[in-house]
Amino acid sequence: MGIDGPRTELRFVPTTESDRTYIARLNFLTDTFGDEFGDLPDDFDQWVDYYVGTWRPENGGLIAWKGNVPAGGAWLLWGTDDEHGFGHVVEGVPEVAIAVERRYAGLNIGAQLLEAAADMARAAGAPAISLSVAPENERARRLYVRLGYEPTGKVVEGHCVMMKQFAV
Repeated sequence: MGIDGPRTELRFVPTTESDRTYIARLNFLTDTFGDEFGDLPDDFDQWVDYYVGTWRPENGGLIAWKGNVPAGGAWLLWGTDDEHGFGHVVEGVPEVAIAVERRYAGLNIGAQLLEAAADMARAAGAPAISLSVAPENERARRLYVRLGYEPTGKVVEGHCVMMKQFAV
């Protein structure tokens, strides 16, 4: 029997308010690149207020489950010009935040979450979806490029802002 027990199918479940605690964990993993013992930036708590505190389930999000174990998730943040995260481009374009549990790295879960998040944003009428990536997270940057995200030219606190435009 593997790490997941007998049930190992991957499924994506829309987020609800009861997922907020797990979203907080995923937010932690975004800042440590999945390293449980990684250092957090000094302003981590400030950004938790935005990335976790302002998130609403109705704005879009998914939790990936591998069997009965949460394997990661993605959630949309519809920032404004006055209140937004690192990956904000313009009002009306949601920023996606994403993390995958380290034990599930390499299983294509991140790509599937990003595609599902893009589908949610498109269904909500957004013309694009954005995100930010730290310069030292080269693996993630390569994934984003492969999925059609392009640098916008914006850099926020060292993070490259990328956007995926939807075909009309």
